[in-house]
Amino acid sequence: MAEQTESTDEVLVRAIDKGLGSRIHVRLSRFRERDYLDVRNFYETEDGEWKPTRKGIAIPVELYDELLDALGAAKEEIAKRRGSSASTESA
Repeated sequence: MAEQTESTDEVLVRAIDKGLGSRIHVRLSRFRERDYLDVRNFYETEDGEWKPTRKGIAIPVELYDELLDALGAAKEEIAKRRGSSASTESA
């Protein structure tokens, strides 16, 4: 039997479509009196309802600034890879 979670306040911040009945939900949620930023894969059921998968991460909001810095660093690395692949394609 599945356990009932203590989730109360939950806000969907954004849904990012991945195609093929799949998307990423960015949500602000609360569990055991603590706020989390939850980034999770969701799938669409046959009746059109969106259900969460186990693939995702719940980050305490206290770590938001650190996460944002890490994503900024990742953006720089992505730009480097795109830049090197673009220069390879034009050669």
